Amino acid sequence: MKFLNRRRESIRPIDLNVIPLIDVVFFLLIFYVISTSFVQETAVTIQRPASTQAQTVSSGFVPVAIVASGAIQVGAQVVNVAGLTDAVRAALDAGNTSKVVVIPDREVPSGLLLKVMDACSAAGATSVDVAAIHEGT
Repeated sequence: MKFLNRRRESIRPIDLNVIPLIDVVFFLLIFYVISTSFVQETAVTIQRPASTQAQTVSSGFVPVAIVASGAIQVGAQVVNVAGLTDAVRAALDAGNTSKVVVIPDREVPSGLLLKVMDACSAAGATSVDVAAIHEGT
């Protein structure tokens, strides 16, 4: 009988302390929020041209990407040259900005780049910039 009493006495409720676990999860959450970049310029891969005069652009712009094949993308929407002005105007109104950054592939013909820049200006953009990679001097 002593054996049975000893087993009953040794069964104690388990004390599970979750506060350190919550602390670790909280620190991981802070780390991932700080180290994550939420800005996505374009959904397509573009090899930008290089320039020694390139400067960093602050937030508050509408990205217009031009792929080497000639496809034009305003935000997440793919448009042609004829519908570019309306798409840029809608994106400028939705983003509450007047700045457009054209992100061309390095293989894009200069004629197409100028057509896109003219369409952006016609849509009401006060600043139309061309994105490039900054190369050291």
